[in-house]
Amino acid sequence: MFRALRQRNFAILLAGVFAANVGTWMQAVAMGWLIYDLTGQAAWLGRIGFAGAVPTLVIGLIGGAFTEHADRKQVLAFSALLIATSTATLTTLVVSGVVQIWMIVSLSFVSGIGTALFAPVFQTVLPQMVPPELLMTAISLNSTAFNIARVLGPLIAGWTMTHFGLGWCFAGTAAGFLIMALTVPALRLPPRPAGPRPPLGRTLIEGFAYARNHTVIRRLLVLGVVMSLLGFPFIVLMPALARSSLGLDAQGFTRLISVLGVGAVGGGFTLAALGHVRRPALVVCGAGVSFGTLLVTLAFAHNATVAMGILTATGFVMILSVASLNTLLQTVVDDGMRARVMSMLTVSFFGLPTLGAWLLGAIGDRVGIHNALALGGAGVATVALVVFLTSPALRAAGRAAP
Repeated sequence: MFRALRQRNFAILLAGVFAANVGTWMQAVAMGWLIYDLTGQAAWLGRIGFAGAVPTLVIGLIGGAFTEHADRKQVLAFSALLIATSTATLTTLVVSGVVQIWMIVSLSFVSGIGTALFAPVFQTVLPQMVPPELLMTAISLNSTAFNIARVLGPLIAGWTMTHFGLGWCFAGTAAGFLIMALTVPALRLPPRPAGPRPPLGRTLIEGFAYARNHTVIRRLLVLGVVMSLLGFPFIVLMPALARSSLGLDAQGFTRLISVLGVGAVGGGFTLAALGHVRRPALVVCGAGVSFGTLLVTLAFAHNATVAMGILTATGFVMILSVASLNTLLQTVVDDGMRARVMSMLTVSFFGLPTLGAWLLGAIGDRVGIHNALALGGAGVATVALVVFLTSPALRAAGRAAP
């Protein structure tokens, strides 16, 4: 499982990203408290989240095309420093007591720009950190580290809020991304081939054409979009489900999120332990079907204990599907198109869930939140099954994966 950590580049990269992820989850907790203190309106949570996602939706694909020919170490360092600077600024505003909601919106947008640039480059350099046979292990360990940060970040944020105050949680976020930026110079990336750089517009068009004409990549991206729009928003809808269907208070809701993280960590460690998977396409789509089915089951759970069990399993299969989808995509894509294709996946995973939450939330207002959640889960399960059954090329790619 830990052979990938003996790869110097990967160990350095994972350490930096882990620090940044802990900071991200610290901010996620503190931001909710801060927004509610300022506005008294839960609706602002969604608006701030959307402000952070807009850059990914707008410039995510352009960022992938741009970074295809840019110095990737410089982009990683710049984007991490941009996020660190914006959160350090927010720390100053909160600690000094002058923060206003428009400032939070603006700084969330700036941080979103950093994320839109950082994510596709990170996805591009990750396969260069390990040999091909360790790629699944590396991606799985990265997913596991992300979910460990999901558990640690809120705990550190709670302790920081209690002993130092709300504003200093954002200082933790800034410190995490500063650590990420400082690890970048130590990375050793293979040299890029010399040659003229085509215009950005042509690079972007070529990327779309490549993804559209590559059967396996097109199917995987379609599944990623559907999971992002109809499946991943369940996390945003969880507070409403916890209160309306399960009758839980804030502490009970926290437990639900915690067991989801525990399941995700278990899924990540499982994939990391397996390393090489002979039929990753089966894992991608099979876990996708299971993910959607569990969401339908969760929608009609009326017992907190049962819901916690379902969420543990949901976190497990969600990471199986996401990590194996990422691995298979990294395996089949040409290196010259990697940044552009991975930026499409980044836009899907980081930008579309906020739109999906709006969509399912609007449906939930009309037909009930549990029916909206069940509808989304059924959509994910159906598409995952259809993608697998109707794509011999995808199944063949899975069998041929290294």
